[in-house]
Amino acid sequence: MARGRKAAPAQSKVLAGNFRSDRDSHGAPAPIGVPACPTWLPAAAKKHWRTLGPQLAECGLLSLIDGDVLALHCDSVAKYAEVTRQLQSIEDAMAPTPQGFMVQSVMFTVRNKLHDQIVKTSREFGGTPSARSGIRTGAQTQLDLGDWGDL
Repeated sequence: MARGRKAAPAQSKVLAGNFRSDRDSHGAPAPIGVPACPTWLPAAAKKHWRTLGPQLAECGLLSLIDGDVLALHCDSVAKYAEVTRQLQSIEDAMAPTPQGFMVQSVMFTVRNKLHDQIVKTSREFGGTPSARSGIRTGAQTQLDLGDWGDL
């Protein structure tokens, strides 16, 4: 049984600036790039793949062997969009039981499960603000604070 934090990939440590070759010898090096899109992905998932894949590779967060996890992420995003389109109102998220009580519909439960899967796979690629917080790339961007910057 594993204890403590999940080990961070060596590439994430390089980008964060805390890679030490004497301590971080785990993990095989993987070439950075966008893997080939699987043929089994639906069209909406392939569209997300074409958008997200190059962005992750440009940041150095996607390697050629990460295709399966990226495919799962893109498939979940496409299914989430489809289920969300079906849930147009709060009434769509409710379903009656045979006794007449209103309960959460199956589609709402599926949407929530897909949401959790998307967040989990996003973390693997630095796709959430907390996952990116320790990653530093060569180009630092200036934060636009709008009117708040004048305070």
